[in-house]
Amino acid sequence: MYLRNLRIGTQLRLGLGLILVLVLALGALAWVQASQLWAQTQGLHDHPFTVSRALARAELDAERMSRHMKNLFLLQNDLQVATSLQAIEVADADAERQIAVLRDRYLGPSEDVAVLQDEWVKWDALRTETVRLFQAGETAAAAERVRPGGIQELQAEAVRISLQRIDDFASRKATQFYQAAAAQRDAMAYNLAVLVALILLLSLGVAWLLLAGIKGPLTELTAITEQFRAGRMDVRSQYAGANEFGALAASFNAMAEAIQTQVQIDRNVAQLADVMLREEDVHAFCRELLKALLTHTGSQIGAVYFLNEAKTAFEHFDSIGLGPGARAPFSATELEGELGAVLATRQIQRITGIPADTRFAFAAVSGEFKPREILTIPVLTEQEVTAVVSLASVRAYDAVAIRAISDVWSVLTARVNGVLAFRKIRDFAAQLEQQNRELEEQKRELAAQTAELTEMNAELEMQKRQLDEANRLKSAFLSNMSHELRTPLNSVIALSGVLNRRLAGKIASEEYGYLDVIERNGKNLLALINDILDLSRIEAGREEVSIAQFPMRALVGELVAMLEPQAQEKGIKLASLDSHVSSRS
Repeated sequence: MYLRNLRIGTQLRLGLGLILVLVLALGALAWVQASQLWAQTQGLHDHPFTVSRALARAELDAERMSRHMKNLFLLQNDLQVATSLQAIEVADADAERQIAVLRDRYLGPSEDVAVLQDEWVKWDALRTETVRLFQAGETAAAAERVRPGGIQELQAEAVRISLQRIDDFASRKATQFYQAAAAQRDAMAYNLAVLVALILLLSLGVAWLLLAGIKGPLTELTAITEQFRAGRMDVRSQYAGANEFGALAASFNAMAEAIQTQVQIDRNVAQLADVMLREEDVHAFCRELLKALLTHTGSQIGAVYFLNEAKTAFEHFDSIGLGPGARAPFSATELEGELGAVLATRQIQRITGIPADTRFAFAAVSGEFKPREILTIPVLTEQEVTAVVSLASVRAYDAVAIRAISDVWSVLTARVNGVLAFRKIRDFAAQLEQQNRELEEQKRELAAQTAELTEMNAELEMQKRQLDEANRLKSAFLSNMSHELRTPLNSVIALSGVLNRRLAGKIASEEYGYLDVIERNGKNLLALINDILDLSRIEAGREEVSIAQFPMRALVGELVAMLEPQAQEKGIKLASLDSHVSSRS
């Protein structure tokens, strides 16, 4: 009972808070032990690992120095000797750096590193002396020092023993670090296991308590939800409590109430939509629409107004329960009366403060009643109010009626526009039918004219064929005639030329000049015949135009000479411009 009045958030915060404390403790323990494990790891890196690496490099440097010292006696030239000595110096310098690392990181007795340093110094002094003897030419004495059992080789063995002593201590220290880390790991695993088990037990306890306080309300809410889903719209939750489940039960009850109301509204909207979809004729549609709206909203008055063609006024189209005084048109531009607000806002208007001079009045047996509320519904076409549906009731409209009107508004707008469009289409179809009849008549007239034009085209085609045949015959005639004329004309020109040559000086000069005229006129006639042939070629589209310059005086002279005999026969004197100018001068 205590948990029922305790909010679920509080229950969760308490349980999760306790678990969080244990988790923080687990984290703190893990952090401490991880820090200890890190200290072990860092110690293992800083001493055994670093010391072992330095020892390995020092041993490698000592081995290189010994090998290069022995190889000195096998080298053939000074360059190889200098290279080997330089490698010995490089290895010695690196060994000094590794001894410095041991001095800094070695955790064993400092005497071990001091002994290694002394032995290395002694070995370095012996190596320097051996190099001096080798460079001085005393190779036998120098070789004796580096042979097994020699003084320098014995000192190198002392250096190796010192390095091995340090290496053994580093290995033992590494084993100690490993054993300490293993013990630390075991302790960490044990502590974590204990703490995790405690957290698990506590989580199970908190979960059991929370489930005990949640399962009952959830079961009850699930049961009524299933009943509601099955169609029992009147089912409600009986759970009461100060926690979230109490609020959830109250929310469910409010939601169920809202859904039940919405279902009723949707049913009303569906019925209204069904009524609107049954009719296509505008008069029948408006009458059935008003009947359905009055039934589902509890209204006593309903009216429909349409915008006229001039878009200046809304005219009464149909109504139920409306007195004669309200059937007068109202202005579409002045925004007057109860309908003006709809035109101004283009939204559904609910008017509650009805003025005394309202046009709406409900006619009853006992007299006229003024409505208490008016609902005005605009019908929009591209943001323009084209129709208005107005409802009035002597009682206040309830929320279900208002929501039903709001939900059906879009459908009502679409259907009114559709019915109006259908009326326009029907009228337009009638006009189209009349126009089609007229066009059919025009089509028949055009068919008759087409037949006449076809007949005329046939006659024109026949005439065209006749003209083509005449043109062909003309071309053939010109071709034949030009051929027949050119043959004797060429003979005349040739014979006149022969006579011109043979009779030169034998006849009078005037008569002799006639021969020139005959020859020249023959040539001109031949040119005319050729021109006629050129006309035929031009008609055939095969003529080529040749442009040339010629003297005008020569042309005039030829024309005068050609026409002068004929002019003399008729008593006409013919002279060229040149001869006239010459006679005047």
